[in-house]
Amino acid sequence: MVGLGFGMTASEPTRTLLIADDDEDLSRVLVRAFAQRGWLVRTARTGAEAVALARSGDAIDAAIVDLVLPGTGGLDVVKELRGSNPRCRIIAVSGVASAAVEEAFLRAGANLFLAKPMDLDALINAASG
Repeated sequence: MVGLGFGMTASEPTRTLLIADDDEDLSRVLVRAFAQRGWLVRTARTGAEAVALARSGDAIDAAIVDLVLPGTGGLDVVKELRGSNPRCRIIAVSGVASAAVEEAFLRAGANLFLAKPMDLDALINAASG
């Protein structure tokens, strides 16, 4: 899925966000919030979809990656994103909030870990860098 921010013109620079999360309700809220702020948003419901987007060659400026994804897990998605999009700002998220999960995500290449439920403003600020 791709969304464009409201009031954007083709000449305005756009940042691209990947949301890799199988929670459709959460993804819908995030797509709307980021698109309203001018982001081009791509979503992946499975780890394999996220990896395919990471390998597509398209620049991804920021990514929100859930730990638990069908198929390929979030840690592997983060590693793939870091390898194929080294400048991507990766925010790892999970309902499993523990120091071990946070450490694993950061070792895999995430810039930041946030426990679910996340504060939307904090998440937007984190993605914006």
